Amino acid sequence: MQVIRNIPPPTVRKTLKDFVPLVFAFFVGLVILSLYQNVQLYYDGVLDGFINKSLLLSILHQTGYTALIALLLAFLFNYLENKKPDKGLMYVRKIFMVLIVVEGLLITYYVQNHEILGVGIFSLSDSENIRFNIIPITAILAITLLVFHYLHKATAFFYTIISKMYPFTIILFGLFLATLNAAKKPINENKTQHLINSIAIGIFDFNTYEGKEEFPLLKPYKPNNALGAYFDLTDKKPNLVFLIIEGLGSDFIGENARFKKFAPSLNSLKGRSLFWENYVSNTGVGYAAFPMIMGSLPFGDAGFTDNEQFTNRHTLFGILKKNGYTTSFNYGGNSALNHFDRFLNEEGVDIVLDKNSFGKDYNLQTEDAAGISLGYPDKELFNKWHSQPNFHNGPRLNVFKTLSTKSPFLIPNSEKYIDKVSKIISKPIVKEQSRKFVRKNKEIFASILYTDEAIGSFLETYRKREDYSNTIFIITGSHNLSDIPQKDELGRYRVPLIIYSSLLKSAQNIKSLASHADIVPSIISLLDHKYKLAVPEQVAWLGNSLVSKKAFEQTKQIPLFRGRETIQDFIVGNHYLSGSTIYELNNDLELANTSDKAIRKQIRADLRYFRSVNTYVTENDKILPESQSFITLAKKDFTKKEIVWVESVFNGTNVDNAYKTARKLAFDKEWERSLLLCDYILSQTPRHVDTEILMGRINSWKENYTISIKILEDVVRKYPKYEDGYAALLDAYYWAGTNEKAIFLNKSILRNGIRSVELVKKMDRAKNSTSKQTVEVKTNSGHI
Repeated sequence: MQVIRNIPPPTVRKTLKDFVPLVFAFFVGLVILSLYQNVQLYYDGVLDGFINKSLLLSILHQTGYTALIALLLAFLFNYLENKKPDKGLMYVRKIFMVLIVVEGLLITYYVQNHEILGVGIFSLSDSENIRFNIIPITAILAITLLVFHYLHKATAFFYTIISKMYPFTIILFGLFLATLNAAKKPINENKTQHLINSIAIGIFDFNTYEGKEEFPLLKPYKPNNALGAYFDLTDKKPNLVFLIIEGLGSDFIGENARFKKFAPSLNSLKGRSLFWENYVSNTGVGYAAFPMIMGSLPFGDAGFTDNEQFTNRHTLFGILKKNGYTTSFNYGGNSALNHFDRFLNEEGVDIVLDKNSFGKDYNLQTEDAAGISLGYPDKELFNKWHSQPNFHNGPRLNVFKTLSTKSPFLIPNSEKYIDKVSKIISKPIVKEQSRKFVRKNKEIFASILYTDEAIGSFLETYRKREDYSNTIFIITGSHNLSDIPQKDELGRYRVPLIIYSSLLKSAQNIKSLASHADIVPSIISLLDHKYKLAVPEQVAWLGNSLVSKKAFEQTKQIPLFRGRETIQDFIVGNHYLSGSTIYELNNDLELANTSDKAIRKQIRADLRYFRSVNTYVTENDKILPESQSFITLAKKDFTKKEIVWVESVFNGTNVDNAYKTARKLAFDKEWERSLLLCDYILSQTPRHVDTEILMGRINSWKENYTISIKILEDVVRKYPKYEDGYAALLDAYYWAGTNEKAIFLNKSILRNGIRSVELVKKMDRAKNSTSKQTVEVKTNSGHI
């Protein structure tokens, strides 16, 4: 009887015989994945070695994760085994295999992007250039199955030892608890567990604004001219030039920057400028930085420009335009991406130079493997801008956004810059760990060298302009490249800020912690103090001043947007919350763990409140009242009936397909329907040039020549290199009997280097018609 009492029940014996080896095999698979991660990072030059403390911590966290999963599945296993023998074994084995695959994919993402994937997994896009390597995962699955097979056989030899582990669930629960307090970093924690935790936080954070204020961000405009102490402004308003450099992080600029040798022009400029040592972008993705820099605006769920709901706001574009500035946005890429074009159109920006504005004299960046070019590289962008005639008097706001330092880093003359990279890392001044990483990623550093050189040339050419001495240059990075590994979570946001001008009293290094959100309030305060601008009475900016008396203002809040739908990072004073971990910041923005529960609770509450406000104001147009806005939105309102029809002929997202439908309707003389669809297309993508031309042509066919000519003249002004615009306008002039205007149009055609047989014929037609009209006039007046 005693022997019988020591034998566990049948389902428990099954658990010990089959389930325990399966759990151990799962654990072995996870450990192999951790080892694969470190080996790959070592091979890429990120780590000094793959056997290190992070690997040991990773194994510890894999132990805890294994214990947690096994604890949950043990009950399922026993339940199914009671239903039918081996059914539990079959299903639980499949679950373990799926979990191995998921962890392998997440580790592959981490190795490629050097960041752990959280709730943002639901919004990953093709533009993020994500690739998953399934080969190592398949190999690890095979190893895991072999481990289970042989371990399962081995249990027969030590069954009596395993039987003493009953009840097994207590062992699992103990292992899980033992690993809870182990230090977690992205490199060492289980990636699946992190993802599940991140999703759970997102699900249970209902993000509902419950405040009483209708406009919770609204506050009186109170200028803080701390920046003015560094300037000696003249009586004439200065030009402002913004250079927003894609992916330029603090790793490249500054005395202690790891890779400063790859940005010699900017580092040289830093020594003659105001330079912020502790500065962060409010976003970890490039597209979201632009509206923050120009407007200190909330993010919404997708980045401000990608929010569907129109929102009244104040930006540098709007305020400075109201105060006599001519505004421009200059970008070598497609301004329709992330709806920049819609944002710029709403702001009434005077000049938009983008991919559609270059013409045949400029060369596109090399196409990637999919046959797609990002646009015109940075040197072409700056050369194009310098070649433009300046027809505008008065101060100017010129904003440049670069693209050459963006994946896939296909710069012109890449061999030349890669050779420069090799020469730099051959010198002993580059640390061995950095040298190894650069060697594996030469194309990244070659692109930094190229863009740095492009900026140096741009500034050198700008010095020859008469207005150079009265221009302020604001240079910053959009965010820190995810392709470059960071030592901590804050690293992805750390970027340089350089303000350079002949108007500066002296160069200074500024220690104040500041962010992109502080640029607009500081620039407006600087100009308003000197020139008494027409400024709004109330503002809703997220930032305040770039300069403060102390390194950390304890009331200063800096929200940080990782990517779409992921606001999990927040700075308050000298504390930084990242996910579920809180850190204390020192004067060099280095992180140290803190156990202050009161601060942890307060910052989490601040983040929850910001997230609720961020969603509320962007979804409901509650940033500021329409009466306070400087934007006059000329946007067509569609009736419900019109929207139903539009959706019946176009229910996708590809506006090119919608244009084809509108063109077919126009050819079938369904002109009103076609114009309605054109209006809808332009409400979504304001700079869809073919749609604008089609609207001009339809009005010509309807004999509404005044409207047609106005539309097409605007097309030619905005897209001076686009042949179809000239062709449509020449037709409109001819049908309207205003051929004399074509003579002036010919100058623009020649100036922009457009060579077209069709345009030559249309121009000859206009000249002949003008000559014929002149003869008729003279005949009728008795001169002949």
